[in-house]
Amino acid sequence: MKSKQKFQIQKIEVHKFLRELFGRETTTFDLLAIIISSGSFAGLILMIKWNADITVIKKIILTILALDIGGGIVANFTTGTNIYYAESLRKRYIFVLFHLLQPSILIWIFPSELIAILGVSLFTLTSSIIVLRIKKHYNQRIIAVTLLLLSIFLSTLLNYTDPLTKMIMQLFSIKLILAFSVNWDSTDKTETTTENKTTTR
Repeated sequence: MKSKQKFQIQKIEVHKFLRELFGRETTTFDLLAIIISSGSFAGLILMIKWNADITVIKKIILTILALDIGGGIVANFTTGTNIYYAESLRKRYIFVLFHLLQPSILIWIFPSELIAILGVSLFTLTSSIIVLRIKKHYNQRIIAVTLLLLSIFLSTLLNYTDPLTKMIMQLFSIKLILAFSVNWDSTDKTETTTENKTTTR
């Protein structure tokens, strides 16, 4: 039992070049979860697209994209990543805007999915910015879940010719709207307590 608890709380200092992914520090437990989710999604992509009629370069880039999205969803829920981005709203905006790149790559790989990818990505990025601007964390979470559901509904209505592309875009929405844009390491109650202590001093 003690070894399990140690496994979950054992801190790992993250190299400065990887802090945008894992924060300043992470745990063995969190790191393992990120590796499993990213590796599983990349493996799924390779299995489905191994014999697909696309170039080897596109398959490699698609696999790297799957690693980023699969691992990024879990990473964005972790305390280390949450605290790192909570330090600066500017960092959060840059992170969201950087994710214009992923849909652009998908459009390059699957040009026939242009309208569907563009529609969901624009909705996702706009929703992420809306959630980032909400101060109360309870409201932030509820609105994020609502916008995520709307994104999934939109994804269902759009005319994807490839089910895999549709799943990638739905995971993209989860990663940005719910996992990243919500500050999971803070609550309105703890913030109020901190503010009260500061005022008393």
